[in-house]
Amino acid sequence: MNPRHRLPGRRRIAAVREAGTEARSGAVRVRALPGESTVSRVAFAVPGATGSVSRNRARRRLRAAIAPILVEHPGLDMVVSLPGRATEMPFLTLRSALSTALTAAARSSSQGART
Repeated sequence: MNPRHRLPGRRRIAAVREAGTEARSGAVRVRALPGESTVSRVAFAVPGATGSVSRNRARRRLRAAIAPILVEHPGLDMVVSLPGRATEMPFLTLRSALSTALTAAARSSSQGART
């Protein structure tokens, strides 16, 4: 994942968490808001991870799984959450859950922006 796809700043992350539309698929939760740029930006949260090693491993897996999906949904700011207990889920299952949740969140946020 390219560094320009990272969602910077606590304020923007808090805004996405507060006002973003939420979608879930399995253990994956995505909150999304229309962004300020044409590039989608993502922040990751791994609540409940036991230690920094498992948290960082989960973030690396999330970055690898979401990279090919980001181009399909331009202009969104997202916060992706994966509970610590789900950090060991199979990679293909993780990618599928991310794709499903991201598609639903993108659809909901674009409908909310139109109204």
